[in-house]
Amino acid sequence: MATDVAIKLPDLGRAIYSLTGENPLLCYQCRKCTTGCPVADQSDLSPHQVMRAIQLGQAERALQSKMVWLCVSCQICSSRCPQNIDVATVMDGLKVLGLKAGLKPSVPEVQVFNQAGLISIKYLGRMYELAVIAGFNVGTRQLFKDLGMGISLIKNGNLRLLPSIARRRSYRPPAASQKPVAGAIAFFPGCSLHSTAHDYGVSIKAVAERIGLELEEPKGWLCCGSKPAAWNSPEMGAEYPMRNLGLVSQMGHRTVTTPCAACYSRFRHAIHQVEHSKDLAEHTEQQTGYRYDGIEVQNLVETIDKVVGARKLAGLVQKPLTGLKVACYYGCLMTRPGKLTGAEDVENPMEMDRLVRALGAEVVDWSYKTECCGGSHSITKSDLVMGLSKKILDAAAAAGADVVVTSCPLCHLNLDGRQSQLLQRHGGTPMPVLYFTQLMGLALGLDAKAVALDKLLVDARPVLAARGAL
Repeated sequence: MATDVAIKLPDLGRAIYSLTGENPLLCYQCRKCTTGCPVADQSDLSPHQVMRAIQLGQAERALQSKMVWLCVSCQICSSRCPQNIDVATVMDGLKVLGLKAGLKPSVPEVQVFNQAGLISIKYLGRMYELAVIAGFNVGTRQLFKDLGMGISLIKNGNLRLLPSIARRRSYRPPAASQKPVAGAIAFFPGCSLHSTAHDYGVSIKAVAERIGLELEEPKGWLCCGSKPAAWNSPEMGAEYPMRNLGLVSQMGHRTVTTPCAACYSRFRHAIHQVEHSKDLAEHTEQQTGYRYDGIEVQNLVETIDKVVGARKLAGLVQKPLTGLKVACYYGCLMTRPGKLTGAEDVENPMEMDRLVRALGAEVVDWSYKTECCGGSHSITKSDLVMGLSKKILDAAAAAGADVVVTSCPLCHLNLDGRQSQLLQRHGGTPMPVLYFTQLMGLALGLDAKAVALDKLLVDARPVLAARGAL
């Protein structure tokens, strides 16, 4: 992406630099990436060792490392690098280069899942989660993997049986007379809200009505591309977010909010890429008809914190959540890396804490609010995900929390959806995991059904009732 090469790069380093704009030769082996990496102990090489292999021109060693495919894109490495190298993007670049070179992925099941996702995005425009999971199971010859969890999700209405379809359209500049609904903000729901996070979508709509937040959904929105697109090529990784921002621009909006941390991260990465690469900006404009024009992307927690605020929210509370102890879990992608998100505090965000305190609940102090749950490896490496999720749930319990609240569909799927398996393996007491909008809805006077509490796999109602929240 960048054109000013200050030092002569080995062949692999030059290829990474050309593809991603990240210069791996700047790494001086401080190991901060490795000390923060949640999967370093699962791999043959740790992140700093992969960077060193690139520097030494050891292409085969770097490209075929398990770390390249085990990387969960949690951005801890990118956030903590003193040289400001986006190490996670370097890992993405190694995936792309390895596949172009005809190398077999060192963790093949990840690429099977990736291909299933790409097929869904290409032909349906959105991620059809049921078909992607089925495609993964067939491709890895694990026909009945996660069958129990899948049945539970279908029963509670959180796994859509039929796909949601959207078609790609070219950008059309808005007419001079076209204006957005007064006081409204563009709302990009993301694929999960139409399937595994259906309950999140229900609670968002109910809460938005109570707090007077008008959300306007772009017609014909597409999947953000998620990681499958970014792992296929930087061009595809930028194209889908830009198509959606073009739809927002057509509506006349200058700000869009999204409830999905993964969508938020993908938008932010795409914006950074087209702003720093003239070639990529021109390519996406040729493909979509849209040139990025400065639209601001927010996550939903940020939007409610900015637009409504804790003080106004406290004034709307009808049923204070006094006595309920809450662990606010942000996950990886709402704040990291700071150079893309602009987060005030990458390691210790406070937006959700402020909102939950305004509801009357007690927010517990704990050390895992931005730790990784395993993200998109939920299907591909479920044992890894359960190990990381157990640490988070155990930390919340040790801090005295009654419930955990999150705003990320992927985090919720891992912490709530896989918890029954964790309890079967390790025993213990269930820890309810709610979306932050479900908790808001209860404090604003909505009943349990209105915020879809019955859709949770770990029933939160007994704990909430015992604390007077129901």
